[in-house]
Amino acid sequence: MPEMLVIRPPSEWRSLLVRLTRGCKWNRCRFCGIYPHLGVPDFSVRTVDEVKHDIDLLSRLRPSAETAFFGDADPLEIGLAPFCDIARYLRSVFPLKRLTCYARASTLSRLGREDVKTLARAGLNRVHMGLESGDARTLQFHRKGQSPAMVTRVAAWLKEVGIEVSLYVLLGLGGRDHWQEHIAATAKVINAAEPEFVRIRRLWLYGDGSGIAGAECPLWREIHAGTFVPQTPEGTVQELRLLLVSLDELATFFACDHENNYVHVSGMLNEDRQEMLAEIEAFLALPTEQKEARYAAVGSRI
Repeated sequence: MPEMLVIRPPSEWRSLLVRLTRGCKWNRCRFCGIYPHLGVPDFSVRTVDEVKHDIDLLSRLRPSAETAFFGDADPLEIGLAPFCDIARYLRSVFPLKRLTCYARASTLSRLGREDVKTLARAGLNRVHMGLESGDARTLQFHRKGQSPAMVTRVAAWLKEVGIEVSLYVLLGLGGRDHWQEHIAATAKVINAAEPEFVRIRRLWLYGDGSGIAGAECPLWREIHAGTFVPQTPEGTVQELRLLLVSLDELATFFACDHENNYVHVSGMLNEDRQEMLAEIEAFLALPTEQKEARYAAVGSRI
């Protein structure tokens, strides 16, 4: 069997999953630590021959697959030439309509504009990129290793060569004390980048007596030290509302497409914003006990 990925976006659930790297080379974000938690503490790169062997095996299992996803966290760390070699080989084997991957903004920035054009020529159609926050202070605190300006610049490079941009936002990342700055700056970056997709997640705290086995979330140390106060469940819904209110009329698909969201809204910002806001307002207007039941039922999950 081909080697399996640890993590992939929910939107790629029907895609071929092709693993180029294992784990996360950066692996410093305070809010994450997910690969060590799931038993992949070290980063490693697979060989081109290993990956092509997986592709050959997959061709026997799903010969007519039309979408594929490269992993793990930042498969571009395999190197531009190997990445493009694998992409071209995959497209020679399958009738692909879409090839996507995760990518760090810092990795794409290091590659540069011309190499992003090379990725497009090799057949990459969409990039899933963690914006997390558009607030520089929040990004620095969480050791994300990127700036808001970097994300905006890289998104422009991708869009100009026809590679779709899917940005991820983490509700709760500013904590209880800086949530308004977090959301206001995040909306500013999204408005400037004009991505094809914005996908909403909620900060996931695990370990430290939460009943979830594995290495704990690095952010717990800051919580214990008092340098980070977690957002309340109700606060994250208020963040979602403020984000939607603050975004422009973009041709962007906005989606709470993960089970850890308390409210699931989705739609085009330039067409469905009012319906999404109405659904959020309706939830916030529920009796407290009903909202608390929803928060408890969703809990904390990856």
